[in-house]
Amino acid sequence: MSPTTTLERLRDYLRQNQPRLRAAPPQAEQLDLLAQVQQPSDDYSVASLKVVEHAEMRAIPVRPTSQPNSLKHFLDGIQRQRILYYEGIIPVFYAYLSAVVRSRVNRKMSCLSRTNSLVQRDALYAPLRYVDAEGLHQHGIPLHDIQAGEPLPSHPVLIQLTANRISSDREKLERELAETWLRWLSKERQEDWLVVDGSIRTSSAMASAARVIGIVKTSVGVERELSTEQTKVVYGLRKAERTSVFVIQHRKHAPVYSWFLRLHDPTKGSLLYGLLRVEMPAEESLLKHVDSLSAWILEDRVPLAVPDTRYDRLLYPMRDCEQYLRAHAPSVAQLEALAQLV
Repeated sequence: MSPTTTLERLRDYLRQNQPRLRAAPPQAEQLDLLAQVQQPSDDYSVASLKVVEHAEMRAIPVRPTSQPNSLKHFLDGIQRQRILYYEGIIPVFYAYLSAVVRSRVNRKMSCLSRTNSLVQRDALYAPLRYVDAEGLHQHGIPLHDIQAGEPLPSHPVLIQLTANRISSDREKLERELAETWLRWLSKERQEDWLVVDGSIRTSSAMASAARVIGIVKTSVGVERELSTEQTKVVYGLRKAERTSVFVIQHRKHAPVYSWFLRLHDPTKGSLLYGLLRVEMPAEESLLKHVDSLSAWILEDRVPLAVPDTRYDRLLYPMRDCEQYLRAHAPSVAQLEALAQLV
């Protein structure tokens, strides 16, 4: 029986070519290596920040709303990556990327059958002119070329280029899925909102669509643009308070409206405990939804997303997405066993 999955085809290829390949470091060592070469997020590229809701930034209590929660569809993605082997001095990465939209129907999370909810892709990543691309193609293994340039960059730079390309491909996968869902919601004239894990700024379609918000758990670049007084307001938020809405101008992307929201009592943790940032398209007509959106987000802080260490900023529907994605992804043990063939 011929192999049907990328992992099965890789297993055959590695067994046949084992003598000329070199083993990769253990997974724990690779995590350290990736941490050392990781580039700062594009979150640092904030050009300007201006308060649009009030004359100056202030803390605003979020009151419960009688309107039914319209945050119905939740999008998240994951990536699993590993240097699988070396061909000479060239690190060859395996990456698994996936994204899902889980929908809340009658208080239960599920994948709707009306449109595509789950997308999955996996491939090897390497500068193809330095590896056995023909042999890999013959085994039916998907390949992505890393444009490393001439002369061949140093080992840390190769790692960095590959890791950046994998992360970029995951973001593109999530963006494509989000745009597919926004088209579907528009066609169906749905009043529901799509909630995206992370920023919506990288997609012009998301940044201009009416019913999409992004939930951002870390905001280093935005926080750097806050004045001293604005920083005091943000870090001083109490449970169930939000800041005034401000508009963020990015150097590369469309502007977005944003505000900070405190989910949990900060006296139980650090200044950042329970603090997240919300983004939505910079459409003035959407400002009237800010209070309702904030109240609905607060509803989704329970049940707590434990035992995840990010439970204070992780909405439970997003945790459901992550668990679903992990259940469909190759395990760390599977990838480790594959690497051990070399």
